[in-house]
Amino acid sequence: MVLWLLHLIRQLDGSRAALARLDTLDAATGVAKRPHFLSCAEREWSRARRYGTGAALLVAEVDQVARLIEGRGLVAAETVLRALALDTEQTLRGGDLIARFGDTQLAVWLVHADPTGALDVAERIRERAEQMEIPCGAHPLRITVSVGVGALRPAHQNLSALVDDTEAALLAAQQAGGNCVRSAPVDPQRRRRADAPPP
Repeated sequence: MVLWLLHLIRQLDGSRAALARLDTLDAATGVAKRPHFLSCAEREWSRARRYGTGAALLVAEVDQVARLIEGRGLVAAETVLRALALDTEQTLRGGDLIARFGDTQLAVWLVHADPTGALDVAERIRERAEQMEIPCGAHPLRITVSVGVGALRPAHQNLSALVDDTEAALLAAQQAGGNCVRSAPVDPQRRRRADAPPP
C-alpha cells in the first residue's frame, strides 16, 4: 500500500511538472513563452540594477515573414522560428534566457553583458541565421533576421523602458533594410527620417 501511494505521488509530481512546462514553454519552438520570459527578466533586471553587473535584451525578428507565409504557409514560418530558436539557444551561456516574444520574434536576455558583448551576440545570431538552410518540404528555406539590442542603462528605470528601447532598435534595423543589427538608443532624428514618406 505504501509503495503504491509513493508511486501515485511520483506520478502526480510528474504531471504537475509537465503542466508547468506547458504553461511556460511555447509548443512550436520549445523555448519560453513571453510572459514567463518577462517574469524571469524582471528578476534579472532587478539583480543587474542592484549589483551593477550589466545586462542586455535582444529582440530578433525574421525578415520578410509575410512573403514567407504567402509563399510557403504558416507551417513554414513556424518551422523557421523553431530552427532559429534552437540554433540561437545553442550559442547562449547557461544563465542567459531565450523566449518566443511575438509571432515571428525571439527575445534573448543576456546576463553580465556590456554593450559591446551584446552587439557581438546579436551579430552572431544574425550571421548564423543567414547561413542556415532549414529543411521544409522539397526546398529548404533561407532566411535573414533583424536584431535590436538594448543594453541596460541608468535611464532604464523599469524593464518596460528597456523593452521599448530594444523594440525601437529592432524597428530601426528593419527600416534599414533588414539583415542587420541596431542598438538602442535610436537617434530620434534618424527615426523620424526613416518614418517620413519618400519625396
